[in-house]
Amino acid sequence: MNFNSTSCSADAFRTFGFGVLRQFFDPQPLAAEIDQVMHDGLVADVSRTGEIRFQYVPMMTAKTPVSLSLLDRAEAVAAALLSGCVLPTRAKGVRYSGSTPWHTDSASPLASVGFLAYLEPLRAEDGALRVLPGSHHPDFRDALHRLGVDGTAAPVLPAYVVVTEPGDLILLDEHLFHASFGGGTRRQWRVDFVNAPVGAEAEDLTKSYFAGIYPPDWEGGYDGDRYPSYGPDWRDSRRPAVAQLDALGVYEVQEPTLDQAY
Repeated sequence: MNFNSTSCSADAFRTFGFGVLRQFFDPQPLAAEIDQVMHDGLVADVSRTGEIRFQYVPMMTAKTPVSLSLLDRAEAVAAALLSGCVLPTRAKGVRYSGSTPWHTDSASPLASVGFLAYLEPLRAEDGALRVLPGSHHPDFRDALHRLGVDGTAAPVLPAYVVVTEPGDLILLDEHLFHASFGGGTRRQWRVDFVNAPVGAEAEDLTKSYFAGIYPPDWEGGYDGDRYPSYGPDWRDSRRPAVAQLDALGVYEVQEPTLDQAY
């Protein structure tokens, strides 16, 4: 894929920390797939991380072919952005409720990029993603930390509102400050990528990155037997990332069971 032929260049992404690929995919099949996994896979009430309210289900099995296809397409973009081979986290369908305060998605020194697709049209008043362009750069990010921006609900900050339609794919540096305010329930598909590690230090950092996805008190809230983070169909595929994730011990994560979720 020629990344520069899209509506967002790699240089612009690295400068501002985000971009949008307009009408990158057909939203109707993905929306139907997310609705199905939410119906079949959720087994607990709304999950919470601080003030963020959400539910999610991994979409990495033969039951979610649309999700896997979009992951494969996003991987080519991620490889161009990160200038090398990449490894995916598990793709997931998410249902958000209400506002999300200012935060970043990663404190790891590893470069990483998230791909977000909302299945409803979103404007400022509907809970559209807001970003602080350039806040993924260390000096800017550290200044925002000193100001105490983390975890605050401050829509007055000089942010850019990422207006999207279903079919648009947002590219987000995981170190970029972002938030959303207003709006109701909204559906999102997401997957993140990091570089495949080269060398012992990078390998240790990558293992830590993936381990951080599942903290010790992680309960999931979904049926991990039916919708595992990396299903057998994924592991049996010939994708290059499959063996690399195995070597890093990523598949050893304990999936939540129905008993754990209640």
